[in-house]
Amino acid sequence: MQIVESEAIVLRTLKYGETSVIAELYTQSHGLKSCIVNGIRSTKNKSGSSAFQVMNMLEIAFYNKEGDALCRTKEYHYAVKYHHLGSDVIRTSVGVFLVECVRNAILEKEENPALFAFLKSRFIALDQSPVGQLTEFYLRFLVELSTYLGFAPLNNFDADLLPCFHLIHGKFEASHKDPAYLMDEGPSRILHFILGHDTGSLPGSKVEKDQLTDDLLRYFACHLEGFRPVKSLEVLRTIMR
Repeated sequence: MQIVESEAIVLRTLKYGETSVIAELYTQSHGLKSCIVNGIRSTKNKSGSSAFQVMNMLEIAFYNKEGDALCRTKEYHYAVKYHHLGSDVIRTSVGVFLVECVRNAILEKEENPALFAFLKSRFIALDQSPVGQLTEFYLRFLVELSTYLGFAPLNNFDADLLPCFHLIHGKFEASHKDPAYLMDEGPSRILHFILGHDTGSLPGSKVEKDQLTDDLLRYFACHLEGFRPVKSLEVLRTIMR
C-alpha cells in the first residue's frame, strides 16, 4: 500500500462512526479523493475537526490502494492559513457556494495540476477580497471554472448582431434564435465584459448580475451531466442583501 503526500482542498465532511469523519477532498496528486479521518471528533482532538472545515487547504498524507473507494489518512496539517474565511460570514458564504459548485462540477479521479492551482489561488484570493467586490469575484470564478472544465464561452459578442449568449452552443447569437436557451442582453453584456477583461468593475445592475449567476449555473447544467441545483445560493443571496 502506497503512502501519498499531497496538498488537498476540503470539499465536504460526513460523520463516520462515533469519532471519525469521511472527508471529500480535491487533491493535487489524485483529483477527487475520499478519506477516513480517524478520531477527529473525539474530545481529546481539539484541533483536528477545525482542520477539516470546508475550503481549508491541507498538506495530507494518506494510504492509497488502487481500486479502494476510501483511503485512510496518516497525518495532516494546514497548507494555508486563512485570515477571514471561516470567521467572516459573507466571505465564507461565498466560499461555501463556490465549493458546492466545484463539488457538483468536478468528477475527475485523476490529477489535474492546472485545475488544482486555479482553485487554490482563487480561495486564497477570496480570503483577501474586499467584501464589496464579492459578487464580481464569484461571477468571474464561475466563468474561469468553465474554462478549466472544457466548455469555455466563446466571446464572439456583437451588440447589434449577436447580443445574447446561447447556453447550449456556448457562444453569442441573435436575440430571436432559440429563446429558451438564450441569456437576456443585460447578463450577456456582463459575460462579454468578464471574458474580455481580467480586472475592472463589472457593468450592469444587481438584478442583471443575479440573473447572470442563475444563467451560469444553467450553463454548467447544460454541459455537465448530473450537475445539481446549488442549494447554498439562496443562503448567499440572503446574507448579501
